Amino acid sequence: MQPDGSSRPGLRPGPKPRLSRQKIINAAIDLGIEQVTVNAVAAVLNAAPGSLYRYIDSLDDLIVAAVETVFSATPLPPLDGGWRTYLETEAATRFDLLQRYAGLLPESGAGLAGAAGRRFEELVRGLVSLGFDLDEAVLAVDAVIDLIHDGASQIARLHDPRHPERLSAAMTESLARYSPDVRAAVERIIAAPKDHLWRKLAILLDGIAARPENEALPFRGEGRDG
Repeated sequence: MQPDGSSRPGLRPGPKPRLSRQKIINAAIDLGIEQVTVNAVAAVLNAAPGSLYRYIDSLDDLIVAAVETVFSATPLPPLDGGWRTYLETEAATRFDLLQRYAGLLPESGAGLAGAAGRRFEELVRGLVSLGFDLDEAVLAVDAVIDLIHDGASQIARLHDPRHPERLSAAMTESLARYSPDVRAAVERIIAAPKDHLWRKLAILLDGIAARPENEALPFRGEGRDG
């Protein structure tokens, strides 16, 4: 009986490599994209920083790959709920991503913009399939993304990162400038910032629905689907 290849003398399975590109990317995501450095990722993996460069080209390469992984693991909204639900779902999904991965906020650099841009185009194509004119689809997706990114950024700046129970110095200074009634209204926003953001999103979507130059498109009318 012929022995199989695994039992031949001198052929022992070698140890699996401890590092891989995907392991490095996953470590970067777990660490938090905004905190990623090659040294920090290497420390998490208990590896020498130089060994990571066998799998990544640079820190930028690693961050772009991490962002692409986050976006690719995040499904696009379903189309069957209509255009408004489609945009509301993307807004909620994106807000949750920005809360978990603050490093997505700037989307600075060609690589990050490219990773985010692919999702942007997919979202636009989704709206076009729902009856939007291409220019209107770009306008709608861009407006929703801008609103959510700006809102997430503002929420992140509300509190002192070293003492999350306290308002940031900038926010405290701003409140001091307001008259008592306006300050009270702003404080209500601070107490429920996500609710405030979602009210702003509703106003934006109502505005998209009401644009008079597009009355012929199927998403006009009462501002709701169907």
